[in-house]
Amino acid sequence: MMKNSLHLILIGLITLFSFSCKENNPKPPVPPTEDTSPITEQNKVIYEVNVRNFSAQGNFAGLQKDLPRLHELGVDILWLMPIHPIGIKNRLGSKGSPYSVQDYLKINPDYGTESDFKALITAAHDLKMEIFMDWVANHTAWDNVWVTQHIDYYASQNGQCPYSPNGWTDVVQLDYTNQSMRRAMIDAMKYWVQNFDINGFRCDYATGVPLDFWQTAKTEINAIKPIFWLAEGDNANYMTTFDCDYTWTFISQLNQFGKDGFVPNLKSACNTLFSNVQYANKMRMVFLTNHDINASDGTEFTRFGNYVLPLTVLYFTIYDLPLIYNGQEIGANKVMGLFEINPVPWTLVNPTMSNLFKKLIALKHTQPALESGKNRGTLVFYDTTNPQILVYSRKRAENEVLVILNFSSENVSFNFNSAVPSGTFTDYLKTNTTQEFSASKSVNITANGYAVYVK
Repeated sequence: MMKNSLHLILIGLITLFSFSCKENNPKPPVPPTEDTSPITEQNKVIYEVNVRNFSAQGNFAGLQKDLPRLHELGVDILWLMPIHPIGIKNRLGSKGSPYSVQDYLKINPDYGTESDFKALITAAHDLKMEIFMDWVANHTAWDNVWVTQHIDYYASQNGQCPYSPNGWTDVVQLDYTNQSMRRAMIDAMKYWVQNFDINGFRCDYATGVPLDFWQTAKTEINAIKPIFWLAEGDNANYMTTFDCDYTWTFISQLNQFGKDGFVPNLKSACNTLFSNVQYANKMRMVFLTNHDINASDGTEFTRFGNYVLPLTVLYFTIYDLPLIYNGQEIGANKVMGLFEINPVPWTLVNPTMSNLFKKLIALKHTQPALESGKNRGTLVFYDTTNPQILVYSRKRAENEVLVILNFSSENVSFNFNSAVPSGTFTDYLKTNTTQEFSASKSVNITANGYAVYVK
């Protein structure tokens, strides 16, 4: 316990500058003087890579070149959107969706070769970063090799085989009553684990595929090498097999908050997310954006406006595994879509956003109170005299992270109504600054501002 306390004190001293949403020219943070790697497997951060748009090259080599920056930022896991060749028949746009897979055993030549992919994985592993592949098991491209070789692998609807599910016209539905197809799918997944040493699968539309398929796939694949299983879905029944899933309902509630700014509903959404007993011992992924949301609903700046910074603090501290999407860390305000090449504008860096992400990742890595899943700390909200202020605490054992968010467009001075955070806290975003709170002492926070304290 003494070692942990010293660790937490040191964390509070590593930053020499404070960042607020009104800051125009913040100085870069002083590099940490201590290890800020994840203290447990439940303190990690995941980063989604759209290989096509991540770099000017649009390939594995372009991503590999940037691995040192991502490592320095603190990224633990790289989830690569599908890397397979993209179907041509009924393709959408000029490049097509990566989720229209033409061959599960090959690599999109636009991204490089098998050797290039292996080099990327080796370089990531050397930096202690994990690689997750995106696996599309529900459907394939119209011109997938299976269509001509094994049409029996595909489902029928109204006499049509194959057919496009859910209005997704560039793909066709697989038939999971066909045991030969299931075997071929699992064998294809094994290929990448055995030959490329990947660390996990992010399973696209996982809840569209029967759970017993995933159970068999996990049993067989984890016998080769234990890997991480991330489900795109929010069906708690699937968590008997998967290690983590999506908080889709929560992002819908955040999007609504972006429209109405009603803080009581935001608080209620956070409470509902946190108190879901079906996930008491399971991990979930929290996000403000990803490839689907960016393509269909716009950027986080479009959806949240002036709330972007406080909501960034919120999603890193309110619950479990935080996701960063492809340029989000520099404030890239750009809709990329899924069917064309739209590279991230890496030269247009929002320094406030960039510095904040680095600090939040270090916070997630080093605070027991922010562990995900089975070791999740408690969540307590504090009532204040201002309805636009949200204050909450995450606590586990002696460690506590206190967060204050201002969803007002004005500077605010507020007091705690009844319960008050107890003890001496260190302001995580300021150097050598400690804070004790009381009912009689007002707290000041800038417009659309945020503060994070650790104890």
